[in-house]
Amino acid sequence: MDALYRIPDGVANPCVAEGGRRLCLSDFMPEPPPDNRSRIAGVGLLSRERYVLPAEVVWMGERDCRVEPTVVGVLEDRFEGVSDAIADLLAHDVFTRWWASPRMPLLRVSEHLGGLIPQSVASAASALGLWVSAFVLPGPDFQIAVVGVSGEGTTIATAAARSVRSAVGEAFLRAVAARAQPWDTLPVADSLRRLTVWHREADYLAYLERSAVDADPSVLDEPAPWEGAPGWADIACRRFGHEPILVRLGAADDPVKVVCPGAACYRTVPPGTTLPCPVP
Repeated sequence: MDALYRIPDGVANPCVAEGGRRLCLSDFMPEPPPDNRSRIAGVGLLSRERYVLPAEVVWMGERDCRVEPTVVGVLEDRFEGVSDAIADLLAHDVFTRWWASPRMPLLRVSEHLGGLIPQSVASAASALGLWVSAFVLPGPDFQIAVVGVSGEGTTIATAAARSVRSAVGEAFLRAVAARAQPWDTLPVADSLRRLTVWHREADYLAYLERSAVDADPSVLDEPAPWEGAPGWADIACRRFGHEPILVRLGAADDPVKVVCPGAACYRTVPPGTTLPCPVP
C-alpha cells in the first residue's frame, strides 16, 4: 500500500522504458476521463507479455484525477497473494454488476452460518451485539459471498472462492476488519461509501433481503476437486476477455497489485445514486 500511495504524479515507472503493449484508460472503463501522463509497467500473468498501464488504475490516494482509486486487487503477501488478488477482482466485478442490475436473486445462507464460520466466532459476534447476514451469488467455477456485519452501523464485504464455505468465511473476515479499519486511511470516495453504508444499515440490509431467496442446502456442499480445474487467471481471462496483469513497484520490484481491463472496479467518481454499491 505504501508503494501504491507513493507513485509520483507525472513520473513513469523506470521499467516502462523497456517497452511493452500500451493500454489506456479506455481499455479499463467506459467514457474515461483524459489520461494522466504517468505510466506503470506490468506483466501478463498468462502470456508474460509486458504492458504499459495508466497509473490511475494502479495508484492509491487522492490525485487531481476523476478516476476513483481502488484497493481491489492489492496483494497482501507478495506472490502468494496473486491468486487471492485475482479472486478479489472477480468478486467485486460480479457484485458490482449485480448491484447495478440485479437480474438474478441472491441465495440467502444466513441460517446456515453455524456450518460456514466457526461456532465460537458466531457466538462471539452475537455476544458483542452483532448480527451477520450472508448471501451467495453462484457461478460455474467459483462462488461469490456477500456478508453484512451489523449492529449500530453495518459493513458489507464480498469475496470469491471455490466453495460457499470459503467465500463466506473470507467475506465475513473482511466485513469484520472493515469495522475496525480507520476510515481516514482510505481514499475519500471509499470513506464516503462506507459512511453511507454504515448509517443506512436498514436500507442496505433490506435491499439485500428483498433480492434474496433461501438457498437449497445442497449449495453448501464442498465441490469435489477435479484435475484440470481452471486457475484464477484463466477464469478472469475468460470473464473479462483479457488476462490479469501483475504490477511490481519499489526498489525490490515487489509485486503489489493485480489489474485487469474489463473488470468493473475501475470507474470515474461515484454517481449520485440513492444507494451506492457498498463495495469499492
